[in-house]
Amino acid sequence: PRVLELAQRLDFSQLITELNRITGLHTQGHLAHMNVGSLVSFLKFPFISLREKMKMATWTGGLTLKRGRYDLAVPGTMAELDHRSIGDLARQQLTEGIYHNLIRPGIEPFWYFDCEDVSAALVEALTAHAAGAEFYYISGGIDQICSRMLDDLAVHTGAEITGIESQEQTVEILGRGKGGDICERFDRVVIATTATVAHQLTQALPSAEVSPEQRAFLQSQRYAANVHICYRMARLEPSPKLNAIFPCGPGRHPLAALSFHRPKSDPTGQKETELVSVYLSDPESLRVMHWSDEALSAHGLQLGQGVYPALPQDAEIFHISRRREAIPVHGVGRYRLAVDFQRVQAERQRAVYFCGDYLATSTVDGAIATGLTVADLIGANSLS
Repeated sequence: PRVLELAQRLDFSQLITELNRITGLHTQGHLAHMNVGSLVSFLKFPFISLREKMKMATWTGGLTLKRGRYDLAVPGTMAELDHRSIGDLARQQLTEGIYHNLIRPGIEPFWYFDCEDVSAALVEALTAHAAGAEFYYISGGIDQICSRMLDDLAVHTGAEITGIESQEQTVEILGRGKGGDICERFDRVVIATTATVAHQLTQALPSAEVSPEQRAFLQSQRYAANVHICYRMARLEPSPKLNAIFPCGPGRHPLAALSFHRPKSDPTGQKETELVSVYLSDPESLRVMHWSDEALSAHGLQLGQGVYPALPQDAEIFHISRRREAIPVHGVGRYRLAVDFQRVQAERQRAVYFCGDYLATSTVDGAIATGLTVADLIGANSLS
């Protein structure tokens, strides 16, 4: 909702297009199609029993009635659900079949982390809003959000920030740029980075600016890693008629997702090649992070062919991304700790503020929500 609101305000709503998302779920050599927004597709899904479908529908319906209480971008609305893992929830309220064939493939391919390590608040809030869910993409890339927000601002790049220091009622930004050392002074600084970087940059700040509780929160934030291998290959014929394929079933899956980019291909339809992406799960990404591009490419293609054998062997590397800190892990208790962090941040006027998806849920909407919260705090303190 916050992205759509920004799109209206900043005049890029015309770039947002609904995506008819058809997903393939793969287990033990079998591939099933699932349209998230279709009841018929759900009822035809072959990997769980009719009894399990009824159980899942009842559970989903109960959460749907509470959807107004939960907002993935506001940790305070999630705190009451933040006392067990997704795995524990599924075993207590659902079944192993539902867990491995519906819950896990609804979470792990998007966030890369293991459902055993993550708060059930995430899946309960998502499920509460699942009925009627729609998927969107932004023409020209999701960075349209950032570029439109920065239209009227001076943007400086090409510098490495090494630290932040408190100086009386101002803050000094220290770093290195093309012209040498940097030392700039500001009244307010907003740190919109990963928690790890935020901790590193603020180590010299006194507890009046970063409380011990906030420091502990930044230090303890874990991240899921991800290796993303994008291939250019001849157009797949016949078309997969899928947006992505996700592994499901018991056990750890080295492949998080195989994604087909055909819906975003050349609008003229003349392109003879297309891009296909392989995303590795957190543990697998860490295991192969140091491999060469060639070794990663061969490994990723093999994993992709495991769920979609029609992938050609002669695919070429288009791009490889290695991220050790791709997604914040929202472990059990993190939402409650995020509430405490934001409460401390709002208690009084300060020189340094923090925002980022680790203070909400790792979604674009969550990141934007934390930024808007900080902007409101700065504005209110400036007026007072």
